[in-house]
Amino acid sequence: MPVPEKEPVRRQRAAIAPDRLLGPHHFAFYRGWLEGVDLARLADRYLDTGLDLRVARATVDWIAEELARGVRRLATRSKAAAGEGGTPQRRWSESAWHALFHPPAGETATARIARRKRQQRALEELQPLLAARPAPDDAVAGWFTPAIAQRLTAAGMTTLAMLQAGIAQGGARWFQRVDRIGAHTARRIEAWLAEFAAELGAIPAAALVPRRSATAAELASLRPPAAMVAPLESLLLPPALDGRQGHNRANAGSEQRIAAQNDLMAIHAWLGVHPPIGGHTWRAYRTQAERFLLWAVFARGKALSDLTVEDCSAYLAFLADPQPAAQWVGPRGTPRYRFDWRPFEGPLSPGSVRQAYTIVKSLCAWLVSAQYLRYNPFALLPKPKAAGQGRIKVARSFTDAQWQFLRGFAAGLPPDDARTARMQFLLRFAYATGLRISEQAQVTVGDLRQQDLSADQRGVWTLSFIGKGTRAREVHVPAPVIEALRDYLQARGLVREFERLHPATPLIGRVKNDGASGKLSVAQLDAIWKGFFAQAADVLKTEDAAAAARLAQASAHWLRHTFGSHAIARGVALDVVQHQLGHASLATTSVYVHAEDARRARELDQAGMY
Repeated sequence: MPVPEKEPVRRQRAAIAPDRLLGPHHFAFYRGWLEGVDLARLADRYLDTGLDLRVARATVDWIAEELARGVRRLATRSKAAAGEGGTPQRRWSESAWHALFHPPAGETATARIARRKRQQRALEELQPLLAARPAPDDAVAGWFTPAIAQRLTAAGMTTLAMLQAGIAQGGARWFQRVDRIGAHTARRIEAWLAEFAAELGAIPAAALVPRRSATAAELASLRPPAAMVAPLESLLLPPALDGRQGHNRANAGSEQRIAAQNDLMAIHAWLGVHPPIGGHTWRAYRTQAERFLLWAVFARGKALSDLTVEDCSAYLAFLADPQPAAQWVGPRGTPRYRFDWRPFEGPLSPGSVRQAYTIVKSLCAWLVSAQYLRYNPFALLPKPKAAGQGRIKVARSFTDAQWQFLRGFAAGLPPDDARTARMQFLLRFAYATGLRISEQAQVTVGDLRQQDLSADQRGVWTLSFIGKGTRAREVHVPAPVIEALRDYLQARGLVREFERLHPATPLIGRVKNDGASGKLSVAQLDAIWKGFFAQAADVLKTEDAAAAARLAQASAHWLRHTFGSHAIARGVALDVVQHQLGHASLATTSVYVHAEDARRARELDQAGMY
């Protein structure tokens, strides 16, 4: 008797709700997938399910189907408009769309690249026509996966407005009243809501009612809270203090060059023209603008666009001692979504007050240029004095002996470990280039360029990127460091020929046991450096306690100063060092010359040369 053939086992597809809405985040997710970005990374960034690859693959298929349906609808509308004598939209052909996303066999690399560009252009044109924007009355099932939507609905949070009210009611631990939703998923939901704050309103930063279970009717009846100190993305200002009627407002109308209607929107407009968003400089701008606005409203009782010169002078004094501390000062590293977040970690140093003055003065100057403000109240205030500030602290660098010890210590780290390879490369790279830690975290393999000098000379490698102050930087990378990079990439589980990698691959990546990698934040990179110096200090303390104490205090920036000091000591021209370090002025770089002079004088005195 013949044995019946078994049907092939098919992977079950994750369910996508039939009423799910196609949003802007889906377009961003799909664009990344078309560009070949790792699907897990894309899901972690854009989907509420995070690293669930089954859902991520199903979402790719669902987006493709939704786009095809949208093209059919647009094509039908275009034909109808043409038949009625109207002006048809662009003719979206279903067959052309299918050909664009289903290439023929044997497609050449050139044709594939050209098709990818056409795909991206098509998505850009389709997004404003097909992407929905969330509204408060939308059901959660329209925006979240079925599993998450069902859990939220069971807890009484059936719409986006009720979800936000539930978060407000529960505070930072609102998710504890929702079955099978943990802190990680809750943070994703909050981040998604914050991304669409313009449509949904900001999430309140504190609980609205006592911490108890609320009924669906109670959640639906909640109203926005009174204004309180909160981050910019969660800030709710009373109408009387939002700046719409500020005395310093320029005449609203056609002359205003930005669309901002209030002070908070004006600050967001200013931050929006200072890329890269999320970079170290951008975060400093956000911090100072945020503090300034919060102080104006909650300490001075005025809108930012109502502040006078006297107010701004008082603000600079406040920065040196933000009181009351309970309202303004909180622990370092408190997440911005928590109700106990505060804008300060303590009093600012004179140098930090000077930096704050520079940033908020620049903010007000920009708002004047945008014809949002009539005048800049900081223009009549002198820059705060800070004796000894602004000078490079060259003492925070390593001696030749300490540098050689660090190299030897790194060479002796456990072999066959990707973290060891990363540290060995990172040490050589930071010393040879003099990059700031924020620049180390940002550079990618696509920033590396090889320049051919002549037939009898090897090409030289340069690293081109946007550095501090959004200035274009180009630094020399020695050939031995390039070889160390190739070894490190191989240890990371990538190919040695970084020219073959995606240009966005981080030069210094996160390492997992499975060889996967991703971008390191500045904080993560700082922790790696601090850990390395602490381990080196622990080994050195039995031999040289004083040198070990210095290593224990070191940070990544010490290597930048070490590069400058050592380069000058070895006779490198001042302008070369200036270019490598990215200093705007030779006067800044010349501090390393003075340091070298002081070292020579000290050694001559110790030798008794008198």
